[in-house]
Amino acid sequence: MGFLDLPFMLKAFRFRRLVVEDGKRRKKKKPSWLTPVSHGYYTVDRLSNTENSSNDDSVFVQREQQSEELERWFFGVSKSERGKEIVKYMQNHLFDNIPNELGIMRKCKETMRRAYVEEERSGVSAASVMVVNGEKIAMASIGGHRVVVCRDGEAHQIRDKNRKSSKHWSQFIFPVCNQEDKEDESDTRNSELVVITEKINSDTEFIIIGSSGIWEVMKNQEAINLIRHIEDPKEAAKCLAKEALNRISKSSISCVVIRFD
Repeated sequence: MGFLDLPFMLKAFRFRRLVVEDGKRRKKKKPSWLTPVSHGYYTVDRLSNTENSSNDDSVFVQREQQSEELERWFFGVSKSERGKEIVKYMQNHLFDNIPNELGIMRKCKETMRRAYVEEERSGVSAASVMVVNGEKIAMASIGGHRVVVCRDGEAHQIRDKNRKSSKHWSQFIFPVCNQEDKEDESDTRNSELVVITEKINSDTEFIIIGSSGIWEVMKNQEAINLIRHIEDPKEAAKCLAKEALNRISKSSISCVVIRFD
């Protein structure tokens, strides 16, 4: 009798094993987003010294949560009408339905490149950041606008992978220039397009998206040191913008601070 029940017992064992393993796989599933995202922005009209008034720069912030498993943030700072068109192009194409997270990051890079390439790039200055589930980021910049990432207190400006390399983070992120570094951070005439994607880890504290009015009067590390202790990103952005104004920046001043708490 026991031998007759053996096939049934084997089937039951396989079914139980399948259920247990499936349950284990489900338990390993990541949370919807691991890191909360907070932000703040600030603009100063250099000519009138009026806070949050008319400015050559435009700041864009958009958030979409398509499902319980997908949250996306888009941040952009741009100058002139052509810069605004670039950012609007990205807004119109970055929030389409994507089948999976890998597809999202691929589309972020493709869309950012296409936005800058299809628009007239002469004289354009803009920077943008896409945050997916607080886990991954896509960043792009051109002209005097700049994206700087604070990792464990150190400033890292996104740069083209074919330029001067660093041993940190797969040749895409470059540390702030030291005194012996010959590269001049204050040169805001760079017209090269830079687009990168990377993961957010425990060392990633915050990101600064700043217009040329910020960077023409302070180094990357100076900006990081100035606001690192400020937990409220709105106050951090205000502090950074006012410091640029106090240093008599000659350009319009706008910045966004994105913090990962």
